[in-house]
Amino acid sequence: MGTPEEEEPRPPSDITVFGANCTLHGLNHIFLPGGVTFRRLLWAAAFSSSLSIFLLQVADRVIEYFQYPHVTILDEMDSPMMFFPAITLCNYNSFRKSQITRNDIFWMAKMLGVEQGDFDDFMAALGRPSDDSKFFPSKTFNMLEFVQRSSHNIEEMLLDCKYRGQDCGPENFTTVSVENN
Repeated sequence: MGTPEEEEPRPPSDITVFGANCTLHGLNHIFLPGGVTFRRLLWAAAFSSSLSIFLLQVADRVIEYFQYPHVTILDEMDSPMMFFPAITLCNYNSFRKSQITRNDIFWMAKMLGVEQGDFDDFMAALGRPSDDSKFFPSKTFNMLEFVQRSSHNIEEMLLDCKYRGQDCGPENFTTVSVENN
């Protein structure tokens, strides 16, 4: 048997092990093996006050949320003359299939994801003749002309329009083309 001077050191307590391995800022400075020091008391005070302020803010926000606050401010102005409002009409079908030609497919095959061997199938899917025996592609291709010819136009998309009791039409709209990037 050993003498009291030869006692084995005690293993660290669970809270000391937790504090040493915890990633919560400050706990590893508070729960260390050994006695209480001034440095640990300062860390404990800073940690406790920070945690208290955080919990007070959380409680305040939860109470505010469950009170269902709302603010309604309405400014109404009477105007004798109102301009036609900005309206956006979008058609996710970029091109009308009835306007796509074999020449368009020839030049835009990669952009449309069509392999050269699939031209006939693609034309058939569009409901167009698939015979390419008489097809000769043009020497150049104008993308602007293709977009203007094959994209949807306001005259076909706008079925009815009234503003302040008066008829309006395609002439009241400005076409803007925005491509998805």
